[in-house]
Amino acid sequence: MNLDTLNKYRDKSAFVEEVKRKSFEMEVNSHGCSQVVVQTFLDVFEEDNLPLFMAASPFAAGMSLTGHNCGALIGGLMVLGTVFGRQHVKDGMPGILKDIRPMRKLVKYFDGTHGTVNCRDITRTDLADPGKSEAFFNNGGLEKCAGIISEVCGMVAELLYDEKCARDRKE
Repeated sequence: MNLDTLNKYRDKSAFVEEVKRKSFEMEVNSHGCSQVVVQTFLDVFEEDNLPLFMAASPFAAGMSLTGHNCGALIGGLMVLGTVFGRQHVKDGMPGILKDIRPMRKLVKYFDGTHGTVNCRDITRTDLADPGKSEAFFNNGGLEKCAGIISEVCGMVAELLYDEKCARDRKE
């Protein structure tokens, strides 16, 4: 993702708020936590990346409806990985460790905020069960998940904006 795209925002706050708004609306209208996070940033950065979008598909309702690991968190990590991720497998573990810090910040923030990274623990339901899923969404679950997605997108936006500012200072 080309961080220079962020120049169109007046400041960090404007960028973060725009991303949060877009992601909340997209989740309410389209669903699919991980894909919503990924698509929000593809839209913001004016990029098309169907393989990345599709790769986020199995992370709905916690890794293929299992309730494990929140899909919004995974989507956020995927977006950060497009900027900070290792570029070549031959770079080994040093290539992973070189820029892992923003991803670790996101996970620590999420876990600290929610006390878990697992979808089932956050939603307190089994979204693979159609009856439980319907009850969850009929009782405000969609808005709850949209809020979490918005929160994750806001944190990812902050991390990306901070990285752009750091790169600008180096130039």
